[in-house]
Amino acid sequence: MSEKFKSVDCGGRRIRYVCMGTGVPAVIIDQGQGLSIERSFERQVPIGWTRVFTKIQESVQVLMHDRAGLGSSDPAPAPRTSLQMVDDLRAVLAAAQVSPPYVLVGHSVGGFNARVFAGKYPDEVAGMVLVDSSHPDQISRWAGMVPPETPGEPLVLRLLRHGPDATLTTEHIDFRTSADQAREVTTIGAKPLVVVSQSPGALCPPGIPVAVWEKMQPMWSELQADLLKLSESATHAVATHAGHMVQLEEPDLVIEAILSVVRAAQLPGARRLH
Repeated sequence: MSEKFKSVDCGGRRIRYVCMGTGVPAVIIDQGQGLSIERSFERQVPIGWTRVFTKIQESVQVLMHDRAGLGSSDPAPAPRTSLQMVDDLRAVLAAAQVSPPYVLVGHSVGGFNARVFAGKYPDEVAGMVLVDSSHPDQISRWAGMVPPETPGEPLVLRLLRHGPDATLTTEHIDFRTSADQAREVTTIGAKPLVVVSQSPGALCPPGIPVAVWEKMQPMWSELQADLLKLSESATHAVATHAGHMVQLEEPDLVIEAILSVVRAAQLPGARRLH
């Protein structure tokens, strides 16, 4: 285990987290599904979220945690929804004594969690960054682009058609229910929001037929643009070449997006923007 990480008891379960830096507003980063932040910190060279974390801590306090079932964090009763993951995060923030206001950063399904957090605790949120965030409508929009089911087809096609399978990961995330919970949060008011999206020219992910990807990619760009409606003060940062893992391929874009929201949240009267 990394010596930088600490444990918090969450209803009899251990959740591992790292918190460093000083200054407000605190930045809270919720990573995509299946990625252990503690394991990332064990690498000799910081990449991806570890690199982003290291840079942000030079300006403000920043916290990341391994959700239930990731790294050395204990598993939780399955399936898990965004509301339950937000409850765990709240326990981590209390144990780490990280006070609001927060700038929430959500990558992939972590974007659902950030959105749900902002809807449940609006007075504690100063701004948000969504990094190639999942969209509540992506399953329904993609389903019509995938060819009819055939015997022996790649698993990725089934997952695109029906959505992520909670039984295939250690987190056991109920994607559909989490999407519904996120859909209920329609605005964060005038608080600053930066939507960071993958490049429209990103390479086709492994396992997805090129013909399907050519239909999906424009739709994904459309869904990313739709996220801008969450705030009256939203900006869109589109990667030049990165795919879904923007923090890995273009970390500086993510770093600048976070720091721009931090700067906006530090302006006088910013916390009153609802």
